[in-house]
Amino acid sequence: MDDTTQISDFRKRILQDPEALLNDREVMRALISASSSNAPTNVIDLKSVVLKRLEGRVEEIEGQNSNIISAAYKNISTTTKVHSAILDALEPKTFTEFLHFLKTDWASSLNIDIARLCLEAPSINQDDIPQLEIEFGPSVVFLQEGEINHYISLGQDSDPRPVTLRQIRKGASNIYNDIAPKLRSEALMKLDLGQGNSPGLLLLGSINSDQFLPNMGTDLFVFYGSIFEKIMQRWFFNGQS
Repeated sequence: MDDTTQISDFRKRILQDPEALLNDREVMRALISASSSNAPTNVIDLKSVVLKRLEGRVEEIEGQNSNIISAAYKNISTTTKVHSAILDALEPKTFTEFLHFLKTDWASSLNIDIARLCLEAPSINQDDIPQLEIEFGPSVVFLQEGEINHYISLGQDSDPRPVTLRQIRKGASNIYNDIAPKLRSEALMKLDLGQGNSPGLLLLGSINSDQFLPNMGTDLFVFYGSIFEKIMQRWFFNGQS
């Protein structure tokens, strides 16, 4: 095949699919370089400068788009996980099954290291704790009146938010038990258990310090907490079965 035939075939391919040529950065860079090499030495090639800047900007936008898509997939995955965890929490048919779920499958359904449900019992004392753990399991923790707000606000005189995400040096041993020293972040969801009832608290603990950060969105936590409020009212305040 002579040079004339090769050039003719190449020309036909370009005319058939010009986008392929335009989308190939290396080819376009070579063409621009070839055209610029014929310019006089005293001419400033602004075209190449502009094209390089545009190319850099395109790469930057592509990187941003990639990050946005990655974040979107992560959000979808997290949302799906929370929805699945809610369905798991709604599955138990009896109070005994619900307590078994809290003890065995609750944390794994949320893909976290540990989960706890705290309830205030004004008349409780330390001697009652062992028997309560036998009845309710280690995932349900009973606290004195006012301790939930005190724990959320870290002892400060302020109204706690419905959801608090924070890093910690270690978890509270009276809540998290043996894993407490390993925990580095936690999510706290205050529960409104209805008029006349003391508040409740959901705690999710993680050994990963970046699992729960103050600047993260809380919509899914609010949603999960609101569903759990209904579950609690069903089992604890509307009669157990």
